[in-house]
Amino acid sequence: MSVHITLTETQMPPSEQFLGFVDAWLSGAEFDGSNWASFGQERPQRLGRGLSGSASTQLQQRVADSATGMSLLRRAYELFVALLIGDVDAIRAVQQQFRFALVVGAPRSGGKYLTKEMFRALGHIPNRVPAVIAHDGFPEAGPWRFDRSGTTWLESLHSMAEYLAMVELFFVAADRHEGRIVVPKKATKAVYAPGLFQSVLGDDMDGIITIRHPVPACISTYEASGGLPADQRFVQRGNIEHLWARDLMSAGITARELADMNYFDAYLRYWEDYYVRVSLDGAKIARYYRVVAYGAERFVREAQGNANRFGSSRVVEVEEFHVQDRRDYHPEWLARAEPALRRVSEQWARVGLAFPLEEIAECW
Repeated sequence: MSVHITLTETQMPPSEQFLGFVDAWLSGAEFDGSNWASFGQERPQRLGRGLSGSASTQLQQRVADSATGMSLLRRAYELFVALLIGDVDAIRAVQQQFRFALVVGAPRSGGKYLTKEMFRALGHIPNRVPAVIAHDGFPEAGPWRFDRSGTTWLESLHSMAEYLAMVELFFVAADRHEGRIVVPKKATKAVYAPGLFQSVLGDDMDGIITIRHPVPACISTYEASGGLPADQRFVQRGNIEHLWARDLMSAGITARELADMNYFDAYLRYWEDYYVRVSLDGAKIARYYRVVAYGAERFVREAQGNANRFGSSRVVEVEEFHVQDRRDYHPEWLARAEPALRRVSEQWARVGLAFPLEEIAECW
């Protein structure tokens, strides 16, 4: 029996992120990574800020008009098919070239700094590394979704394939470390598909898990998102708040209930669920990982250790880690956070992990 299944780019179109990367590569201009790598410049992506229909069409056409662009598109689809059918050899060939180093943690927990300093240690200029390569919005992963736009699983496989194709291109001339090219990646979403990340990026991935007290993490989020809503109710304004909403609704909270939730309560539930996921699947994300609690001394020490490890003959001075003291903000939130901190700590202990409760309690 012979069955042929045909999918076209209409059913499985290339992502806007991948097309944008390829278009920038074809232009020959340097990538601009300042939107993620420059201190104080990063902001959550506002919802509904994608390309217009006409701009998206023009972008696709520019890539399609280039033989190199079409070659890169084909490579991404080749890797997508490999992931769909379990072509282990095709994925193993990627793993033999690259060793990935993931930084995993909820947004606003310091992962960007550690990712940036790893890139610097490896000889890259962080401001010239595009966000799609370095930052945590891509590849896509999340709770199960089935609708007219597709499914979470297919989206995760497709975006992972595009990510690998971009890695092959961006790091083509990078120095090797112990025989392979090291690829840092801030990977907040890895907790939603830990098996995918480990099986595709390799069993010997390096991992760093960052944790920050939920009160200053929430404050940092609302400060970057336009401020605490006047009525202190939850509202979705950017991609970080959208992550909370997506997770809470996948846990059974309705849209109406979510709209009535207190802003901090919504964040706290998201934070607790996220780090429970980490406890259950941390070893699946990366077999070798370290847990680093938010704080200037601890983060600089971790960054310098990575610089010494990956810097080879280069002398790498890491940047200062900027910490703003918000410990006198919202003292009423601290008491509300205590039960969640205790539950997460107990959950980590149940699976044999050490939760850095004392360090987190410093409330940076």
